[in-house]
Amino acid sequence: MAQGILAQFRGGIARRPARAMLCGPRIPTLGAALALLPRIRSALPAPSLDPRTYAEPLDGEYWGTGSGDERPFAEERLRTSDLDQASFSRRIADGKVFVVEDVGRDWPMAKWDCDYFRSDPTFQGAEMTQQYAAQGGSGFVGFQSGWEAAKSPSGAKDKDAPQFAPYYWGIKDVQYRDAHRSKTWKQAMLKKVQEHVKLPAFMDASNREEFETTPEFWFAAAGAGAKAHMDTHVQATISLQLAGTKRWRLGMMEPRRAPFLAMIYKDGDVYEEATPWQPHFNVTLRPGEALFFPPGFIHETLNADGETCAASVTFQFSAPMATRLYRRFLPRVRRTADIHESWPLLKGWASLGGRAPKEGQGYAEAKAEALGGRGVGKRFANVDKDGNGILDRSELDAAVGQREALSLLGFHDLDEDGSITREEFAEVFALWAGTVQEVLADTPKKYRKFHLQDMEGDFNIEDLSKKVTSKLLDAARELETQRAMGQTAEL
Repeated sequence: MAQGILAQFRGGIARRPARAMLCGPRIPTLGAALALLPRIRSALPAPSLDPRTYAEPLDGEYWGTGSGDERPFAEERLRTSDLDQASFSRRIADGKVFVVEDVGRDWPMAKWDCDYFRSDPTFQGAEMTQQYAAQGGSGFVGFQSGWEAAKSPSGAKDKDAPQFAPYYWGIKDVQYRDAHRSKTWKQAMLKKVQEHVKLPAFMDASNREEFETTPEFWFAAAGAGAKAHMDTHVQATISLQLAGTKRWRLGMMEPRRAPFLAMIYKDGDVYEEATPWQPHFNVTLRPGEALFFPPGFIHETLNADGETCAASVTFQFSAPMATRLYRRFLPRVRRTADIHESWPLLKGWASLGGRAPKEGQGYAEAKAEALGGRGVGKRFANVDKDGNGILDRSELDAAVGQREALSLLGFHDLDEDGSITREEFAEVFALWAGTVQEVLADTPKKYRKFHLQDMEGDFNIEDLSKKVTSKLLDAARELETQRAMGQTAEL
């Protein structure tokens, strides 16, 4: 923008006749033009994000190659040489799905196949658990127990889904006293894993700690894998294939016409729906390849190699967060309980870490507050140390720290110029506040408290009784059906 404005000044001078230059209006100097830029930028209108008219991006345009929705879409495939920190961070903030084909080729654990875990002196005595089985899985099973021969049915009601259950080694849980873990898990095992982790050069160095504290290993015999499900964690995920070939089917949570306070994407739930699940992506991973995908994605795995045991390791990471994905798809995020751990996070981002009403506000009221001198508007002014109506990176870093500053920029910086104008902040805050108000209005009165109390203290909506959960699902599905038919309901 600066170059465009300066070009206008230069163009005006070049076209002005000599007499006019001497006698006409005074032309701003270069320094004066630059001084005007913050005022010009802060006065530019941001696009309206009124939740009553806001439309999420079309899935085909966002993850595919056009406006059509012919799934599955082709995933982006890259080499490590194709990425630097800026291009990688942009993909993660946008919530893109992509494979880096050579990221694990030089990892110290590149040769860790299933036989390695059976024979390694540090690991061979460890146990793992069976997951995603129709009967709830097994107890702890040793690496040397002949587990590959145990073909436990998954119960998946989809012919393309994995028909047998995989095994999971959650060695990360050795760090936590209250975690469900085997007595065979030792700190020395986690330490060895940590020593063999290599953070890709295109990732922020601050992710190293999360790589060392979140490792999960998965093992699958032929035909085994995880049933389709959605995790509640709020960070992006990397899964590195160590051995064998694994097929991933992945898809973003679907748009919602009603707020769901109960989980709808638990293990295998999508197979039970009247409309068959249509994943956005069908990805095949081979040894050394890594899949990156955002939070809010339903995912399923399958050992696609009929002879080789498949082994993989998965991590979550927070630098950066998928902030632009959260903002662009806020209506469905705030209406889907499976991603409810993000709700307090979104509140903090929307308000710049300040105070905001948990019950939301109307769009116009929220925007007026953000543009004014009270509430979140005052918070903006407090962060805006030079008072120019724009929050730059240095001001955000000073207010909330470098990592959180990056998240605030991703969430509010609509034109992606590296700063947040007051108008941008007001629109994004009003989108969040108006969406929350709509969600509460569409929730039966006796259940609204669950929205307001979730993730505060010890309360978690995942702990609600089956009876309450069933009623919540019935109410949401009834409203969604009515909305689809163009009807309204009194809640």
